[in-house]
Amino acid sequence: MKSPLYAMALSAILAALCYVTMLPLIGFYNVFLTLFICFAAGVMLGAGWGFLTGVVGMFLCSYFNPLGVAFPPIMLAQMVGAGFSGLLGGWFGKMLTGRGTSVSLYALMGILGLITALLYHLLVDIVDAWLWGPFWVRLQVGLISSLVTIISNIIIFIVLYPVLRTLSGAVRFRE
Repeated sequence: MKSPLYAMALSAILAALCYVTMLPLIGFYNVFLTLFICFAAGVMLGAGWGFLTGVVGMFLCSYFNPLGVAFPPIMLAQMVGAGFSGLLGGWFGKMLTGRGTSVSLYALMGILGLITALLYHLLVDIVDAWLWGPFWVRLQVGLISSLVTIISNIIIFIVLYPVLRTLSGAVRFRE
């Protein structure tokens, strides 16, 4: 990325997109595009910008949520979890946007969708269980309910992989 201002502007747009895409999906329990958008930010801008996009994007989703503001420790866990999604995007970006596509790249996207959702929910569910306990019971219930996010995230990552390749190509063209 040649211009830090370009990276900052694109990161801000993607963070805002995290919030905007959360609104129409709010009625679908634990289904959201935020982790994919943060991952895409990492692919397009690098791991650092991806992490920052995840933190800011999830802050917007948690703080301005029409259902209410998240409790601060939960919000912090959500922000770090989304940031990890951006980090993973930065780490795997070159592999995913290289020449050619194959079934193995789609499978990798599914695995990355699983990992991002699992990391996110492990952080959030551990903090939730620690706050509201009893710890092990609350953690088990949280992880069971997170299966919706994990399954939907796998599908989202696989289905939107061509979009990710196109967007990352457009960003590379801009450089």
